[in-house]
Amino acid sequence: MSIHPTAIVDPSAQIAEDVEIGPFCVIGPHVKIDSGCIIDSGVKIDGYTEIGKNCKIYHGAVIGTPPQDVKFKPSEITYVKIGSGNLIREFVTIHSATGAGNETVVGDNNFLMAYVHVGHNCHLGSNITISNAASFAGHVHIEDNAVIGGMTGVHQFVRIGSFAMVGGCSRITKDVPPFSMIAGSPERFYGLNVVGLRRNGIDLETRNLIKRAYSIFCQKNRLDAIAEMETMDCSSKEMQHILEFVKFDSKRGICFKRDSKVKKDKDTEVSL
Repeated sequence: MSIHPTAIVDPSAQIAEDVEIGPFCVIGPHVKIDSGCIIDSGVKIDGYTEIGKNCKIYHGAVIGTPPQDVKFKPSEITYVKIGSGNLIREFVTIHSATGAGNETVVGDNNFLMAYVHVGHNCHLGSNITISNAASFAGHVHIEDNAVIGGMTGVHQFVRIGSFAMVGGCSRITKDVPPFSMIAGSPERFYGLNVVGLRRNGIDLETRNLIKRAYSIFCQKNRLDAIAEMETMDCSSKEMQHILEFVKFDSKRGICFKRDSKVKKDKDTEVSL
């Protein structure tokens, strides 16, 4: 274990033998850090926080501190659980959950760029890329392989589906469907994340089915669109996932409102 002499590490913290902790870090008594992690200078990790293997946490990040929530009671024991292989850049903040026993969760192999904020009770999947200064309010759920543009704000209780791409400087107040591209303030639906689907081996037939399904949702109300979608070929895991996503009792509604400048039959790219 390599701990800089200026770092303050509570003796009760559980730190793997090969962890590197840089100068002026503060590590609390209930923290657990697994092997292969590198903690850069000036990082604070507090609360009941667990960090998996081979994470790199850069200067000034703050993880596991109490949530910014007036309902939170200091007597509550809540958690932050971070998986393996995450890259957490400068001044990222990840807050503990609200409600005794609840968790804020970050999965594996995520890239959180500088100044990203992950609020209380958020659940992030794996292989997510979040650009600089994006902020998530409480209870946001982000599925695997999503891409979030810089300086984007996400409203509490919003869900962002797998392989979705959210454009930079967006204001996201509704759920973002899987495999879609959403951008703007207010947010607008720009079609499929075709590039992401191709890169991940989603075949043309499935892409066309997803495109047809979303065309239905852009034109009809949710229940009628679900009924029509169920008459389609929904045997692929991608179509099954879309059905599960749109059937979920959303607290925010789902964004299928198109931008007036986008043709209904055209997939466009959203810049990050």
